Amino acid sequence: MASVIKLKRSSTASAVPANSSLQAGELAINLADKKLYSANATGHTIQLSGDDFTISTVANTNTGSIKQTGTGNGSNSQVNITGANGVHVTSDGSGAITITANTFDYDMSAGGTAATGTIGLADSGGNDGDSDTVTITGNNGIVVSNTSTSALLVENKGAQHTVTVAGGKFVIDGTSQQALRLVPGVIYWFDQSDSSNGSHPLHFSTTSDGTHNSGSQLTEGTGSGFIIYEKVGTPGSAGAYTRVKLQQDAGNVYYYYCANHSGMGGAAYVLPDNLYSNASHVVTTQPLNVTGLVTGSAGLNITGLANISGNTILSDSLTVADGLTISASGASITGAVDITGVANVSANVGIDGIVDIDNTTNSTSNTTGSLTVAGGIGAAKSVTIGENLTVHGDISGNDMTLSGNLTVQGTTTTVQSTTVNINDNMLSLADNQTGEDTDAVDIGFYGNFDEGGTDKYSGLFRDKSHSAKAFVFVEGITTEPAGEVTYNAANSSSTGNLAQVDAIIDGGTY
Repeated sequence: MASVIKLKRSSTASAVPANSSLQAGELAINLADKKLYSANATGHTIQLSGDDFTISTVANTNTGSIKQTGTGNGSNSQVNITGANGVHVTSDGSGAITITANTFDYDMSAGGTAATGTIGLADSGGNDGDSDTVTITGNNGIVVSNTSTSALLVENKGAQHTVTVAGGKFVIDGTSQQALRLVPGVIYWFDQSDSSNGSHPLHFSTTSDGTHNSGSQLTEGTGSGFIIYEKVGTPGSAGAYTRVKLQQDAGNVYYYYCANHSGMGGAAYVLPDNLYSNASHVVTTQPLNVTGLVTGSAGLNITGLANISGNTILSDSLTVADGLTISASGASITGAVDITGVANVSANVGIDGIVDIDNTTNSTSNTTGSLTVAGGIGAAKSVTIGENLTVHGDISGNDMTLSGNLTVQGTTTTVQSTTVNINDNMLSLADNQTGEDTDAVDIGFYGNFDEGGTDKYSGLFRDKSHSAKAFVFVEGITTEPAGEVTYNAANSSSTGNLAQVDAIIDGGTY
């Protein structure tokens, strides 16, 4: 059977391929109209007949549109109207429409008063742009401070706390004389706009009750512990607040107090960087010596040396970045154990949970790597390997599934499966033929068969010696294909090795 090539086609009179249904250079034919179509680079259908077209208006100029008429290219072409800054369409009121390129930009201008004004948009020609929107957002609100007529500062408002006064005490977020917990680097806003704050300015000091106890008021600057110490407005009036931000090397505790009255404030704790403790965690970077029982229902993180001479019972994680010495009868751990240092165990270790090894050292032999085992390993469940797998002996047994890459570095790979399923839609051959001007081998596939006691081969390959680098089907060659395929290109099937390929190439209908 000879090869057949069929174009995309239609037998319906006046049927034209839709725009974007053809690619540039693809052909379609209308058998009834005897017309041939293709597409331009933008996907618009063009009739290969060279017909002329005209541009005219439809209806009146107030509501009319631009249309192209014609039987050929004109019926499916387009009109593009562009301008450097967009297109401006105006009407003079008498029905005439003018299309011009925009020549103006938008400027930002303030509208209304400073207290209630909004940001409006207006162009240089005086056209109103207030229908446009300017949006300014922040995680915890936006504060805009006008330090000059031309400078506006927009900041994230940070952590906010409401301050009131009741019973002669500062009440912060609803708690009288609240013990504050401050973190270096975070901006804290203490809102004193409530009327109860009248005559009670909120100050900070390193001394309890500040100036009422021979202490001094802290100010912003080196040595005070504060990067920011700002007071705005009058306490008890709208917009009044105190804003602070601690340096990284701030002290352990500060005190807030009223500048005018004693006994109103409380403490503001900044915990040291080598100890953080609450109901669920203990973290230390210094040696930890424990002579009694250590019981924890949450995490215990130790990055220094830990000497524990009593029993340790944990129901959550244990993280050790350095040595861990336990001199008692043993440690009972019911949660996770995370060890980033060395652990030497001379007895059996029974683990009912997961063993997670954080070391990332790659193995170069069977005696190096993140995990080395002198004896055999028995695995009762599936084994997942996230990177390379090096096997020094044979692999035998049942099914094996690899979720990562498989690299075979031998010279011959033999697959004796009866069925091979490959999900990859593209197979890469001759991967080693890379570099400048490398075209040293023919590339393709072949299979073998026996005919009359003679081994023969058939296949498809790219012939590097062909002037056009043609792909060649060969049939019945007697030399097994290697770097270059040897075949006879004679036309006669009795003497040549070129195989006949029969195919129907059908573009379908439109």
